[in-house]
Amino acid sequence: MTTPFRFEVLLACLLLAVAGIGCAHRPPVVAADGEAPRIVPLPQRVEPGAGELRFAREVALDAADAAPNAGRALRELLAGLGIALNDAAATHVRLQLTEDAALGGEGYRLAVADGIVLSARTDAGLFYAVQSLRQLLPAQAQPDYRLPHLAVVDVPSYPWRGVSLDVARSFLPMAYLERQIDRMALFKFNRLHLHLTDDQGWRIEIKRYPKLAEIGGASAVKGGRAGYYTQEQLRRLVAYAQARGVTIVPEVDMPGHVQAALASYNELACDGVRNLSPYDGVDVGFSVLCLDKPDVVYPFVRGVLEEVLAIFPSREIHIGGDEIKHPRYSDFVARTAAMVEAMGRTPIVWEEGSVADTSPGVLLQLWNDDYDIAPAVAKGHPLILSPCSYFYIDHGNYAGQPETYDWCRKEGVPLARIYGFDPAAFKSAVGVEGALWSEWVHADATVDNRLWPRLAAVAEVAWTPASRRDYAGFAQRMGALRPHLDALGIRYHPEPDLGWAGAGMHR
Repeated sequence: MTTPFRFEVLLACLLLAVAGIGCAHRPPVVAADGEAPRIVPLPQRVEPGAGELRFAREVALDAADAAPNAGRALRELLAGLGIALNDAAATHVRLQLTEDAALGGEGYRLAVADGIVLSARTDAGLFYAVQSLRQLLPAQAQPDYRLPHLAVVDVPSYPWRGVSLDVARSFLPMAYLERQIDRMALFKFNRLHLHLTDDQGWRIEIKRYPKLAEIGGASAVKGGRAGYYTQEQLRRLVAYAQARGVTIVPEVDMPGHVQAALASYNELACDGVRNLSPYDGVDVGFSVLCLDKPDVVYPFVRGVLEEVLAIFPSREIHIGGDEIKHPRYSDFVARTAAMVEAMGRTPIVWEEGSVADTSPGVLLQLWNDDYDIAPAVAKGHPLILSPCSYFYIDHGNYAGQPETYDWCRKEGVPLARIYGFDPAAFKSAVGVEGALWSEWVHADATVDNRLWPRLAAVAEVAWTPASRRDYAGFAQRMGALRPHLDALGIRYHPEPDLGWAGAGMHR
């Protein structure tokens, strides 16, 4: 199965050029007061005006019927700020679909003058325009509102702007996942990768194999949370995410990282394996499906994938493939990837899967800084970039932060390091993904602390070309957006670079 990602990446520069933006270096455009507008990720082009729009707590709204997600988001934004809808109001807010080809599938225009006009070719583009407006407006209701006159033209650099959450080692409640999707939406992320299975737990109900949830769902890493999601819960989560511009990409990690599956169905292990108990440690690389029993393993794999695909409509399905050495590993990856393609989806495999004989459309996710991915790129595989020393945010916000890993980078993975990454160094990249593994991250507050504000840097790396990015400007814009993070209830790390040191309620 071929993937459209390569075309989308090549198209991005063309769209920017058509829009009059271009891929060459441009310094960030600043507002009239000398500061870049309070928007993260930084838009591709901002033209400041000379005045400001002032309006009381009512507007006339003209929302495009063909853009339900954007329309809902805009109405919720206005209602949350106490702004009433009144057709007779002096200030008009218009949400409109346009045939402007330069905007592609996710680009938008935002104009503030006598009124506010948001335009895009798609509901997705309009939704992102609403998020930019959301950031320009205060986080809390005000007696009246002021917005600087400006014109924004914005198109993302990459089609894959993702967050990966490990819910297998330590379970995350459904309510937390919904809150995380709300936060992702504000920063224009469009993929939530759920790592649903691992040695320590199996988090998805598979009706054909009920013990996966009954036994595998009852275990977790030591100190972590156990549990599993029913298929109906996950369908509701998929719909919740879709309404906010986020596609959920499920991962069933195979053929390694499967102790929870082996403990649930012992026949999946080879006959000589003695350790078939649930696991709560942090070691890796010790469990594997018995690839010497294909008549047992492949019907299991097919049965699981068929139910997973029936829940998740995402174009991409992650089949894992990391941290395992086995003489039949390459054959397993090739066979399972072909199985997914025959089901009409695009497989994603961790970088180790590059050794398998798969079609060029298979996406590879790069996680090891030192892995030689060049041969896979030469074969035509597109890449999702998650190199651990830049995007593994289970590592500390700073060196030595408690309850964090440092195996990939002793100095931690601070905000500035993430921001300095340039995906353009990888010509076949389709985007980037920040990853949070949960061996040491269990409570909701701890998850918040590891994710934010670092995910905002991931978002800007994925959206804005490196030639337009400036860390000082990013810090200024993020510093100004702190009330928006507070309004979302985020218990973020008090990042000194953003002027947040000593934040009261935050760790």
